[in-house]
Amino acid sequence: MADNRYTIRLRLIYGFLLFIIDLFFLSLSCFLAYYLRFYTDIFGTIPASYSISSRYILYSAVITGFIIILFAVFGLYSINKIYRDLYYYLKLIVLLIAGTVIIYFSARLIGDFYFSRIWIGLFLVFGIISITISRFIFARITRAVFKRSGISYEGLMISLLDYLKVFKGNTRIKKKVAYGIILVLNDIIFLGIAFYLSFYLRFNTGIFAESQAVYFVETNYLFYSVVFIISAIFIFSLYRLYNWDNIYRGSGYYSRIVKGMIINIIVIILSGYIFELFTFSRKWVLLLFILSLSFIYISRLLIDVISIRLMRKIKVSSSTIIVGIGENSKRIEDSFKKYSLEDDKILGYVEDRDRVKKDRKYSKDFNILGYLDELREIIYKHKIQRVIISGPEYKYFELLDMLEKLKGMDISVLVFPGFFEFSIKRMNMREIAGIPLMQVTNIGFFGVNLFLKNVIDYLFGSIIFVFFIPIYLIVGLAIKINSQGPIFYQQERYTKDSKTFYMYKFRSMYVDADKRLRELKEYNEKDGPIFKMKKDPRITGVGKFIRRFSIDELPQIINVLKGELSLVGPRPPLPGEVLQYEDWQRKRMNVKQGITGLWQISGRSELSFEEMARLDLYYIQNWSIEMDLKILLKTIPTVLFGKGAY
Repeated sequence: MADNRYTIRLRLIYGFLLFIIDLFFLSLSCFLAYYLRFYTDIFGTIPASYSISSRYILYSAVITGFIIILFAVFGLYSINKIYRDLYYYLKLIVLLIAGTVIIYFSARLIGDFYFSRIWIGLFLVFGIISITISRFIFARITRAVFKRSGISYEGLMISLLDYLKVFKGNTRIKKKVAYGIILVLNDIIFLGIAFYLSFYLRFNTGIFAESQAVYFVETNYLFYSVVFIISAIFIFSLYRLYNWDNIYRGSGYYSRIVKGMIINIIVIILSGYIFELFTFSRKWVLLLFILSLSFIYISRLLIDVISIRLMRKIKVSSSTIIVGIGENSKRIEDSFKKYSLEDDKILGYVEDRDRVKKDRKYSKDFNILGYLDELREIIYKHKIQRVIISGPEYKYFELLDMLEKLKGMDISVLVFPGFFEFSIKRMNMREIAGIPLMQVTNIGFFGVNLFLKNVIDYLFGSIIFVFFIPIYLIVGLAIKINSQGPIFYQQERYTKDSKTFYMYKFRSMYVDADKRLRELKEYNEKDGPIFKMKKDPRITGVGKFIRRFSIDELPQIINVLKGELSLVGPRPPLPGEVLQYEDWQRKRMNVKQGITGLWQISGRSELSFEEMARLDLYYIQNWSIEMDLKILLKTIPTVLFGKGAY
């Protein structure tokens, strides 16, 4: 759009209105900061060095005036610029902070021009909040007025959705930078809040406060907070916590946050003792660590959830292609379709021209976008942001040739090593004699690991058994009233090493259910050896309810206490099912079977048998106490909402 799209008169009026809004809210921020600093007891008594009634009016005028000048210089009063600038609100915040900091340090150089740092801090907080909110509201009003007056507002970024749509069209590098800036600002804000709350709880409440002359609260602790925040940002950067490519589930993202915060606290404490720069309260340090870790952890989790939902809403996804066709490639695509939280899409495949021509029948099963010698052109044409190379499909020199073609491109390149059932937490990259090697951690159900798993089984199993005794009585009575037959149903199943045991369940079917199974085989809705039928006529009225919420499986706790089952593990199969297993599927019998597992929280009856078996193998290969606890916690909402059960 041309700059003269709006008349000079309209631009002048609009700029003047923005000026009035900024002047009002900046002045209001000065007053609120002044009132909280000097007329409340939140920040202590009034220091004798402050001439409250005369100086602070001048200070407010200087700071407000300088910030408004900066806004004008950077075009933040021009309607033709501000609503077409993706970083409009970021510029507002940065210029407000920069203007305040410049005035503050300039004042330090002038001996007779000195004011409270707490007042400055409060002004910044109130100023940022009031300016951004007021300008956002004014922008919404602008759109409404323009629409009613017939003035064109096409192309103006006013709502959050407008900004997201523009963000969607940005290059991958710009998206990474913007996301990193958001995370940095988030950390600065919440680390600052954590500092103030820990300081306030330590020195201004009856819980921790005590008068000790050794602490120069106002003089030193603001300096400590600045050092703490700067060092935290630096350490987080080292842990790549601002890099979009290194922030994803399974990368140890949240554990890196915890590690970074611990190291930051240790560095601050050691620096204080070694260089004798800091003298601070240990209670304050403890409170600071707890609050800062909590705030950063929760705020980052919220950013993660919100950003995923927003990207889904505006249909932002990393356009992905897979280089190489084969069984591995197909499994990668299937996994993306079912489990990708970011709604990423596989657009198609790229393969060597000769291989495609050699086996055209097999190639028909894949959406081939082009050939390897056209790789760069395909990426530009389809605006690809991620390339996954199915490593096992290619020889070493072919991989090198592909990586050479992708050099300098604004894309993410991932190489699949050929291990589906291995968690990234179990693998570490090492280099020995110049050779990159993957070190796989030895994980298994033996020694201390087995002891801890048994402790969890017996401890939690006993608690669950006692807690649900009233439910046993109610369900048992309902089953007895609803249909003839026993309350409990015993069924022969296999557990570890294909050992036979009888699994207990509340009876959810009529007593002749096993005899009627043969005549219903043709209605089986599952692949593989498992029989599943959504509208199974053998299920009783009470059975439908208790199966939906997995109440029928509660008696299996008895099997856990007897040592036949585990709380978490692969699904215990019927003997007839095991006879139909392929060799790789039999590996799921290497461990004790469980009441719940990854299959339970990933779809239950909605999963195919192959998917269920692969999830079981993933669990066996990557087991940990942490994984067991997560599965147990995730089982609760899965059961309560009856997800995937019938």
